Amino acid sequence: MKWSIPERIVSRGRKYMEEGRVLSIVADPTQQLWHAEVLGSERYLVELDATAKEEDYCQCPYWQEHGYCKHTVAVELALKKMGKTRQQLTEHAPSFNRTPAQLLANSLKKLHVHPQGYLDNQALTVSFQLEVLEVNPYHPEHSLLVASLRLGYQGERLYLVKNLAQFLQCYQESNYYTLNSKKRYFVARELFTKAEQDLIELFILANQAQEGLLQLTSVAKLQLDKKYLVLNLTTLKQLAAFSKQQLGSLMLHQQKYQPFFVDESTDPRFTFELTQTNEGARLNLADGFDLLLTYYQGGFKQDTFYSLNSQQLRIYQSIHQLKKRFDQVELTYPAAELENFFQQQLPLLKQIAQIQIDASLQQQVLQVPLVSHFYFMKQQGQLILQVAYRYGETIFSSNPKRSRATNQQQLILRDRASEERIERFIEMLGFVPNEKGYQKQLPTGAALHHFFSVELAQFAQFGHIHLGEKLQALKLSEEKLAVQLAVDRQQSWLDVRFEVSGIEEQEVSQLVKALLEKSSYYTTQAGQIIDLTSETFTKVAQSLQAIRQFGQLAGNHYQLPLYRGGNLQHLLADNQEIQASQAYEQFVYDLTHPEQFAAKIPDQLQASLRNYQLVGFRWLKMLSSYQLGGILADEMGLGKTLQTITYLLSEKEEQGSLRALIVAPASLVYNWQQECQRFAPSLKVAVAIGQASERAQQIAKDAEIIITSYASLRQDIEQYKKQQFDCLIVDEAQMVKNSQTKTAKALRELVIAKRFALSGTPVENRLEELWSIFQMIMPGFFPNQTAFRQLSTAQVAQMIQPFVLRREKQTVLTDLPEKIDINYYSSLTEEQKTIYLAQLESIRQSLNQMDSQQFSQSRMTILAGLTRLRQICCSPALFMPDYQAESGKLEQLKALVSQAKANQRRILIFSQFTSMLDIIQQALAELGYDSFYLRGSTPSKTRMEMVDDFNAGKCDIFLISLKAGGTGLNLTGANTVILYDLWWNPAVEEQAASRAHRMGQKETVEVWRLIAQGTIEERMYQLQQEKRELFDQVMQGSEQSLHQLTEQDIRHIFAIGEKDVK
Repeated sequence: MKWSIPERIVSRGRKYMEEGRVLSIVADPTQQLWHAEVLGSERYLVELDATAKEEDYCQCPYWQEHGYCKHTVAVELALKKMGKTRQQLTEHAPSFNRTPAQLLANSLKKLHVHPQGYLDNQALTVSFQLEVLEVNPYHPEHSLLVASLRLGYQGERLYLVKNLAQFLQCYQESNYYTLNSKKRYFVARELFTKAEQDLIELFILANQAQEGLLQLTSVAKLQLDKKYLVLNLTTLKQLAAFSKQQLGSLMLHQQKYQPFFVDESTDPRFTFELTQTNEGARLNLADGFDLLLTYYQGGFKQDTFYSLNSQQLRIYQSIHQLKKRFDQVELTYPAAELENFFQQQLPLLKQIAQIQIDASLQQQVLQVPLVSHFYFMKQQGQLILQVAYRYGETIFSSNPKRSRATNQQQLILRDRASEERIERFIEMLGFVPNEKGYQKQLPTGAALHHFFSVELAQFAQFGHIHLGEKLQALKLSEEKLAVQLAVDRQQSWLDVRFEVSGIEEQEVSQLVKALLEKSSYYTTQAGQIIDLTSETFTKVAQSLQAIRQFGQLAGNHYQLPLYRGGNLQHLLADNQEIQASQAYEQFVYDLTHPEQFAAKIPDQLQASLRNYQLVGFRWLKMLSSYQLGGILADEMGLGKTLQTITYLLSEKEEQGSLRALIVAPASLVYNWQQECQRFAPSLKVAVAIGQASERAQQIAKDAEIIITSYASLRQDIEQYKKQQFDCLIVDEAQMVKNSQTKTAKALRELVIAKRFALSGTPVENRLEELWSIFQMIMPGFFPNQTAFRQLSTAQVAQMIQPFVLRREKQTVLTDLPEKIDINYYSSLTEEQKTIYLAQLESIRQSLNQMDSQQFSQSRMTILAGLTRLRQICCSPALFMPDYQAESGKLEQLKALVSQAKANQRRILIFSQFTSMLDIIQQALAELGYDSFYLRGSTPSKTRMEMVDDFNAGKCDIFLISLKAGGTGLNLTGANTVILYDLWWNPAVEEQAASRAHRMGQKETVEVWRLIAQGTIEERMYQLQQEKRELFDQVMQGSEQSLHQLTEQDIRHIFAIGEKDVK
């Protein structure tokens, strides 16, 4: 045994040997091999090399991969147990008192391969390769052309055939060809295509010619006369053709033949006769060759040379040697040896001869396939086995009472090898013989499951299985068990219960435990086995494993939070063993069809809802009815405020009272108050902003709705925690996208049953922003942040689908006028360009000297430099008080505003820099244009007054700080939006444009984006286009990564060079 075989493999092989899994070992001295059969998950053929090379072989997949396995180890250890080693392989010479028939049987036995040895019949393929073989490096013109073959299974890799002659011989014999220590193929003509068969036959002919040349070395020793030419088979065939033209002849045993012939077919050449005698039978072998020529693999019979394949040649040589030794042509077989003759010798003899059998003898022989039957019964704590071997109507049973013979005179050709293999297998499984068959202790638990799931399957490889009723009762099949998952909704919980009929109810929880532990079986208290590997139990187990991450197991059922309804529906979608209650089905239907939810529009609502707004109202009511929260994520300008007010008013009318808290940016607090007064004047509203004492007074009011700002909420959180609220509305929820801010933490401290977030952009840069909002409205819905980051975008999209409602203007507001985006490019003035390039070069030099770690440490400094470049594009006067030169972009703005005014357009101008808005206001005043100006410091009441005045037409230009006025304002009086400078995230610009392009707008809105050509603003615009798809990635579950301002983004922005600046 090779020392390189791991100890664990040796241990497994020893266990196999001790369990009796080595079914047979047969010596093969001619090939220096031990042939064996080992029972693993199936029967495997093993060959043990008896030479010092120890090049063993096994059919198992493990050997194919590693070159060793437990099966080869088991055979070698079994030999040692028998007192032999692999090298003790000798062929015993036959005793002289054996009959010629016995000697022939022994000779042919070496050639006999049991049909069951051929387990591999997968289709093969070959291909050839022509190469040049250089035989003399000094004379390449003397090189030879040589060909090689490659072999393999169809559709798989092909391997070089290293021994062509051996392969061609195996092909002719339909035998196994060993390619290398890890590859072995069963090769037979029918496993190749017709074209491949023709190719191999050509190789066979060429190989025969080559062998003839190689034999010249031995022929030369005979001192061949110069008048002779040594022929090969090819030349012989060609000369036979010439003999037909009277150009030559054959002289054989002093007799001349002209013409002579070559027959290359491998059909049986001779005729042998088998006749009946009183003692048994007689075989006449008189027919044969006049001359056998082994070098040419054939022989002459009168005027014809008949070719033989390798197997036929060996069979004929056995008969030829027998004739030479005993000088007789008839063999006698006693009746006792006829069974062996018909089974072992006759199939081989038929390969070279037609066997004529007496009709009387033919009638006495029955040769039909063996059909085995195994009868298993349970009797008094024992497992009883009776075996019946059936040949046609004749039965040989281990129970004599079940045996049946139809004709006493008939010779039954029994398959002794298969019968012996079955008996060894039975003994290996621990059965011991008794008067009617076999028995062993009735297995229980794991052993009983192994019997039903493994041992019976192994028996089925040998024949038919029959189980007694008492034994069958020990296995509870799926047909006897009604398995299902019952799903129900109980107020704020979902209940998933595992139910099984056919076993005691108190055992069901134990069965669930076994499923979750991935056990392959379960033993009931009555000792019955339930196979948990069946398709039904496997699906149920998969469902339970999946549900496990969302709920707590109590006995045989799980309890899940109601917001897991979407997850549960997805997990159980393909499980047919689900029994859902009406309450659960209604809940799932409502989640998936919110537009069908029954909700009455409040009587006191002073507005008409559009169809999509009615759907949004019903969606809010549906989630609210189940104590669930959600994000109303409609695009800006679709009336999220109206839908929410309708919902709050409905809650008051249905419940009889209402106490709601609305948290919004400070700039929108009074907007909410006005909208409530406009659409639901019956609601009592209090606004809690201003001084601390004023806020406390408003909070204490008996109001139905309290409206406050984020900053005020954070300051007054202790007061709000003492209040009882029915509903929480968080407007512009992206304001708390960072879960670590004090405001976000304060909102999570509030204990309010019904929570909704409003945001046209719930995700601006990172997916974690969505996590923060959901942690506020439905705590625990998402896993912790570490686990959340492992979720794909598609998984997140699937989870949030019922709880996020998103509509866009282009799909629901078909009557909304068009929004046209136009980019206007300006050039830097020479003064601007000089300042810009100096600043750019300074930053780029710093960047080029930084690695990633230094970049991370200097990130704020780099971003500050980036802001400085943006300011230069707007106007250097933003940070250079003494700058008196012009700004290319400002001059462009003045021209555009003059043109717009001339065309009666009303304009919103947005900028991130309030100091730039100051400059713009002054520049427009110099042109004689008045303007409103809204910045972060503008009081809320003043804001609303300016909005109303602008929409009323009192002024045509409104200057707005991008961050202070980008949300919540309704400025449909404008038809032109100018974005003076760009912002990183396009969502912020979309919000700004939506101040004008929203419901109620009657005119086409044009959005003019001013970009300094050849500067970082162009790169920023490219970055915007990447971030513009952020919503779709979440809402549609795209697998693309979410963009944010990364090191790569910043380095790309600064990569713009001097030649690009215009």
